[in-house]
Amino acid sequence: MNNRKNAYTEVYTILQDLEEEEYKKIPPEIIETIKANRNEEYRYELNEELELKDHPMLPETKAILFNLFRDYLATPEQKQKIIKMQNEEIRKNELQKQKRYSTDVFKNRRKTN
Repeated sequence: MNNRKNAYTEVYTILQDLEEEEYKKIPPEIIETIKANRNEEYRYELNEELELKDHPMLPETKAILFNLFRDYLATPEQKQKIIKMQNEEIRKNELQKQKRYSTDVFKNRRKTN
């Protein structure tokens, strides 16, 4: 539970560093939810010398940022590419599950007429 609140703190800090034009693309209610659910005692600082991808951050933070990017900041082409990639990943996972848990109960039965 604390990781989620810390992740919201990290996300909120990162959002505060966005260009105003990008920041305004994210609905205010989303930003308010992030702000309201963050851990205000947790400190997360951005190092101006590092690229965002090089900052240490929680896996939950990365997931939230990914979803924010996909839903609000990505260009239509980027969004399509992300959705295509996610759908392919889902398809692969489903195929793996089918192979792993294959239960064809009729496979070994003989045909009788």
